[in-house]
Amino acid sequence: MLTLYRRSRRAERRKNRPAATWFDWDRWKEQGYFGSLGVAVVFFACAATILLWRQEVIPYRPGEWIPHNIVARVRFSYFDGDRLETERMLARQNEPRVYRPNPDGDPWAVVVKKLSDLPDRVANSSRELPADLKDVLDSGTVTQLRQYAASPSERTRYQQNVELYVSSLRNYAVIAGGKSWPLVILPDDQRHDELKPRARNIRLGMAGLFDPTFSYAARGEDLRRILAKVADRYFLPALQPKIVDLSLAALDPTYVLDPTATDEKQNEAAALIPESAGEVPVPINQPFIIKDSKKVVFDQEDWQKLKAENDRYIHSLKGSNWKPRLGTALLALIVTVVLAAYVAIYQPRIVRNHARAIGIAALLLAMLLLAQLTGLGSGPLYLLGVAPTLLVAMILTIAYEQRFAIGIASMHGMLATVALQQGITFFIVIWVGLLCACFLLGDIRTRSKLIEIGGAMALAMMLATLASGFMGFDPARFVVENALYAGAAGLAVGFIVLGILPFIEKTFRITTGMTLLELADASHPLLRRLQLEAPGTYNHSLQVATLAEAAAEAVAANSLLCRVGSYYHDIGKMNKAEYFAENQAGGENRHINLNPSVSLLIVIGHVKDGVELAREHNLPTSLVSFIQQHHGTTLVEYFFHAACKREPKYPDAPAPSEMQYRYPGPKPRTREVAIVMIADVAESACRAMPEPTASRVEALVHDLVMRRMLDGQFDECDITMREVELIERSIVKSLLAIYHGRIQYPSTAALTVVPAPTAAASMKTA
Repeated sequence: MLTLYRRSRRAERRKNRPAATWFDWDRWKEQGYFGSLGVAVVFFACAATILLWRQEVIPYRPGEWIPHNIVARVRFSYFDGDRLETERMLARQNEPRVYRPNPDGDPWAVVVKKLSDLPDRVANSSRELPADLKDVLDSGTVTQLRQYAASPSERTRYQQNVELYVSSLRNYAVIAGGKSWPLVILPDDQRHDELKPRARNIRLGMAGLFDPTFSYAARGEDLRRILAKVADRYFLPALQPKIVDLSLAALDPTYVLDPTATDEKQNEAAALIPESAGEVPVPINQPFIIKDSKKVVFDQEDWQKLKAENDRYIHSLKGSNWKPRLGTALLALIVTVVLAAYVAIYQPRIVRNHARAIGIAALLLAMLLLAQLTGLGSGPLYLLGVAPTLLVAMILTIAYEQRFAIGIASMHGMLATVALQQGITFFIVIWVGLLCACFLLGDIRTRSKLIEIGGAMALAMMLATLASGFMGFDPARFVVENALYAGAAGLAVGFIVLGILPFIEKTFRITTGMTLLELADASHPLLRRLQLEAPGTYNHSLQVATLAEAAAEAVAANSLLCRVGSYYHDIGKMNKAEYFAENQAGGENRHINLNPSVSLLIVIGHVKDGVELAREHNLPTSLVSFIQQHHGTTLVEYFFHAACKREPKYPDAPAPSEMQYRYPGPKPRTREVAIVMIADVAESACRAMPEPTASRVEALVHDLVMRRMLDGQFDECDITMREVELIERSIVKSLLAIYHGRIQYPSTAALTVVPAPTAAASMKTA
């Protein structure tokens, strides 16, 4: 019977139990799962695309040690820029140079004039011949020329012979290459260049190509023989040698080099050489990088060869490359799932905050892309391949916490290692660096701390690089070089984070200790205004800061945030400072003649005014929370009781409701705000206590804490009962230190002793 009864009870409970399904569309939509799932899908697609480039990563870098001869896996060709440049240079050299007719005039006309004037010049120089004729003409020749000048008929005949002589030279035919050419006279140096070391054709203007072997030097013996042969026909034997000498002396080159036209032709010839002329074919299984005593490191040219061979090898796998692509996609999917699960477990608020999720995904993808681009280039992997993951680790540690940053950065390091096709030792170097960054990067209160952490990362990664390099039997030179690159990566990341720290704070809406210290400066415009316009509130804030900082340290909360939050929690009172008791020293109470409901609006309005002032002065969101939440939804007791004591305007009017006399909230959502709430009310209440003895202060603080706890003010923050007890003890201790007793000085006893109240005064007070 008992068994049947138990079974029926279990069946009844199962019947009444609500149906639970693992997939609840409305619940998932409300909690933001679908938006985060979309972010994860986009992350997977982008990460897989970036990782698919990994097959193009060259395993060796310029400046690295050559471990062995590199053999071609496929037949390929690589581009050799020097070879192409050599081919084009040869094309320039082989292109015939361009010569043009002498631009200074007709050389033969100069010869005609000089020979025609010869008789007159000799006849006119009765005593001594001109300098250019003195060493050429002898006495017999001079006599003959003077005879020509003396007789008009002889003079005319001489002139005709000169013209016939030069005309014959003009029309003198030289047979070269099956074509008839005139006498081609070149400058001696230019003709020498065309014939040495071998004869090259030249281009005579528009006439075409000409063999310079058949040209003549302006003062050469070959040209002298031709002139002598022609002169023999027109001049007397005694005069012929002198005519030839004078002709050679007066005759200039008929053609000279045209540099501009030559450069144009050579450039045209070089442009005709195709880019393929620089391709060097390499057969399969042929070593194309050979290690020897003279060559022990890869240079830039070797890297170009490796890249060409790798590209050709990848192209040859076109029919079977779906396997590595599928494996890469599956790896990206696994990492994406693990990342999503890690985020959901350790930072579930990111699942609901899609902006944060997009920011983290964008950070990871951008750094992965940077590492991949480093692999596709020729930069040092231990510098540009390590730094992106370290940057991820430091940013996430600043924005969240160490455990979360270590997990996410470690998985990013795995992706970077896969993208760069490196081994486990490369990942260990990255992992050592990110662990060092995450463990050392706590509260940032000074700028030098980031540089110190960068130095610590540099040292740790240098040691890890040395260890991994010596394990692989790498030469010491290259191990040290990689260690220096890794150290430079650590230092560089420290400086980069220091530079972008304000951007990190704004993006992730966080506040570092360094920013809080800047805001804690008493010269800040808001604090300066508070000190001048509401000095009582300012002093109250300083006391609350002292209490809250000590209490936060007691429970290992953010004491600096509590102190700075206390400075700004009551800045809204500046707008109506005279309506708050701490600013009414010796003055009239402004609330005496006001309706409690109006006074309530003024008092609770300081929260809204404080938020507006904070946003106007661009205070961080973390400080705005202190202004909004430091009263929570507590009851404004003084004015509520005043409202209850007032006689209602109408007999049937309802009594005042507590809900009408409460702060709008929200309740404290962090331990730090809860601490400031307790410190704020404890300092205010203790200040109003006439004789703050130890027992009375302890009882007062305990009563205030219990009221707020029973009122549910701590329901939305992760504070424990143990922490509440420690906070209470710390605040009591701090209050007793503030309101400690003093020895009474005899000289000031009359001023410090409180006189006993008279009977009239007692009646008046009652």
